[in-house]
Amino acid sequence: MKMFQIIALSATLLAGASTATLAANPYDVMGSTDSLGAIQEAFGATVLQVNMGEAHSLAFDNDVASVQARVKNNARLLETVERQGYTLDQIVGVSGEQNSLTLYAL
Repeated sequence: MKMFQIIALSATLLAGASTATLAANPYDVMGSTDSLGAIQEAFGATVLQVNMGEAHSLAFDNDVASVQARVKNNARLLETVERQGYTLDQIVGVSGEQNSLTLYAL
């Protein structure tokens, strides 16, 4: 019986550790340089709303001014952002590639 308790506790601790790792950085923006280049050629993107804490996390891998400038220079992408109910000033980050681009907005 004691062995089963040890196994159950170990499994719970491992599951908690992996969840904490995912929660620490929910955005996969490690390729943010590639994502910046993709903004210029993208026809569309999904815009996800983030809170201030998440926006702060995105700021480590994204230069907000560069992201906004590139979106502004792509009329089709800017139109897509506005159709989803967001403005250029709300965009705080980007991830993904040309065909699967995600923009993050406050």
